[in-house]
Amino acid sequence: MNRRTLPCVLIAASSLCLTIFLAACGGAHTPIGAIPPASTTLQAETGNNTSAPNSFARQTNGNAAAGNISKLPIGSLLYSGSTTKIYATWLGWFGQPNHMNVGYVSDTQAQVHAQVQDMISRGIAGAIADWYGVANTNIENATTLLRNEAETTSGQFQFAIMEDQGALGSAAKSNGCDVTAQLISDLTYIASQYESSPAYIRVNGRPVVYFFDVDAFYIDWSRVLSSVPGNPIVLLRGTNGFTKATSDGGYSWVNIQQATPFDPELNLQDSFFQAAQQAPQRLAVGTAFKGFNDTLAAWGTNRVIDQNCGQTWLESFVEAGKFYSSSNQLPALQIATWNDYEEGTAIEPGIDNCVYLVPSQSGTTIHWSVNGQENTIDHFTVFISTDGTNLSPLVDIPAGTHATDLSKLNLSASTTYFVFVKAIGLPSIQNKMSPAIAYRPGHQPPAVALNVSQSGDLTYTASTSGSSGSVAKSVIDFGDGTVLSGASATHTYTAVGTYLITATVYDSAGASSVAVQQVSAKASSNGITFASPASGSTVNWPTPIIASANPGTPVSAMQVLIDGHVAYAAHGDTINTAVKVFTGSHQISVQSLDASGNPTSTASLTVDAEPGEIGPVANIVITVMPSISPTTVLGCTAASNGFIIGSKLQYSDGSTFTTPAALETFPAPGTYTATATVTDQFGATNTTSITFTVP
Repeated sequence: MNRRTLPCVLIAASSLCLTIFLAACGGAHTPIGAIPPASTTLQAETGNNTSAPNSFARQTNGNAAAGNISKLPIGSLLYSGSTTKIYATWLGWFGQPNHMNVGYVSDTQAQVHAQVQDMISRGIAGAIADWYGVANTNIENATTLLRNEAETTSGQFQFAIMEDQGALGSAAKSNGCDVTAQLISDLTYIASQYESSPAYIRVNGRPVVYFFDVDAFYIDWSRVLSSVPGNPIVLLRGTNGFTKATSDGGYSWVNIQQATPFDPELNLQDSFFQAAQQAPQRLAVGTAFKGFNDTLAAWGTNRVIDQNCGQTWLESFVEAGKFYSSSNQLPALQIATWNDYEEGTAIEPGIDNCVYLVPSQSGTTIHWSVNGQENTIDHFTVFISTDGTNLSPLVDIPAGTHATDLSKLNLSASTTYFVFVKAIGLPSIQNKMSPAIAYRPGHQPPAVALNVSQSGDLTYTASTSGSSGSVAKSVIDFGDGTVLSGASATHTYTAVGTYLITATVYDSAGASSVAVQQVSAKASSNGITFASPASGSTVNWPTPIIASANPGTPVSAMQVLIDGHVAYAAHGDTINTAVKVFTGSHQISVQSLDASGNPTSTASLTVDAEPGEIGPVANIVITVMPSISPTTVLGCTAASNGFIIGSKLQYSDGSTFTTPAALETFPAPGTYTATATVTDQFGATNTTSITFTVP
């Protein structure tokens, strides 16, 4: 129900010829007339409305559980008058054993259809498919389904291919990091199978192909571009796209260069836009993202950008407006990402804004308070119901206004109604529904008072005994599925974390009031308390880090350090996450921080991580490159054994490379040495050296 509030809006329910007028039509947000017939349900307004499966639960890397989200057009978050095309990076690899289980298999027609429809409903114009080559049959099948689905949308939805570095890995291993021939083969296939589609993204008639880190290997781009059909637009990641002669442009991405999780590092987005404006003849594709957290990715290294309850998402859109406007349009923007759950960037299930609403009644006026940052909310919708299940929408109210008057409705004095208020988020932000209050015309419910106290580790007592008025019944919901009746109840949570305790008191006529209090379920002892891991324990990835703080002073945030380096941080006084601890003995520390970011308390322990890890084996291949110069060689570490996430190759002339391919031109013929160190996904390293002759 994403109706915008406009002056003198008339909403008609044809069955009753009902009219409801908003504030500008005479009245302080006062619904007028009979209650419209129920047109929705509580389940529909709070249940999952995304293509993520209902089974998808909140992850420790910040991905929210599949929820009810705002379907307002994402492009509205950009600068005024924007005509920028909004695309999303799409991953087709789920269901493969080397990726996490997110509740669906990517290469099924039903799932691809659901995802495309979901993207269309959010104003996304197309998907950029991260492609791993024909040999990866699962991703290839999923991408073919994406193409087929896009072709059924009558131009509403397009797609393009992103050639991933992973598509070239086998060729790099077998050919000394020279992947030119493989890239030509891939692009020829892409031209035939994908660029021929009427749904393929084109700019000025040319098909657009994205390239993700393929420059980690050696590519003779002149040979590639003279060999492949279709005259594709070559888009490289980052500012390289604006400086390399063989590129037609660049696209921005999430960049992380610091161990500061609360810094979204938007200055790196600024650098991209500045470079783009220095090369106006090239195509620029910006990016937006909700955050980043790769602690659950096999290739992860504890790189984190905190979502900050939706603020990172909104700020990343604002950044483009510093450089573009209605008179200087950004051509396209790519969301990173639609569904990369492993790096904590997926917007598919929605973005949690950490908001909750508390409604109340004063006479005939319904009020509500907003807890959390209201700048993530577009508007409120008020619903009324006679059974608490089937809902009638009454009125949309803009953010910033927190009341509506029910006096002009034709309500029966002998009927108890249920009133809900729903906060409709900004695009892709999760919507939040208030608890219900039972409204009886002419009746003032008892005034609820909720007192919560901690009585032990993760144990809390909630009481409504301070409520005033005639209380006939009291119900306390502890927010984890435990609901107890009575004026006082005690409950022990099973997990450290943040919960909402909701208390509802009723009078004998059924009218009710509610109170909500957010609590941190944690240990009762002073200082920092670890729940996991145990000191001296053996741990494997992902390693749960569960801790809470009672330092005696207000806690703004908590952070996890491994050997003194920040690996994770979160707002609040509890930590319940997972990190990657590299193989060997390490010290893990948890600190509580004050509002200025200064540590107020610290606890540390030592663990032995990944004791069964079998390390990598470094391998170097040297190939003379006479086509470039007589003294040019191509060093390659791609044939190293193991799951390699880092490479370093240093020549004896002092040149150092951090990519698998290391192209070097020596000043003269002679004998030289190359030394390579490779690092696997658990931090184990191996080093080897070879001596070679430059003829």
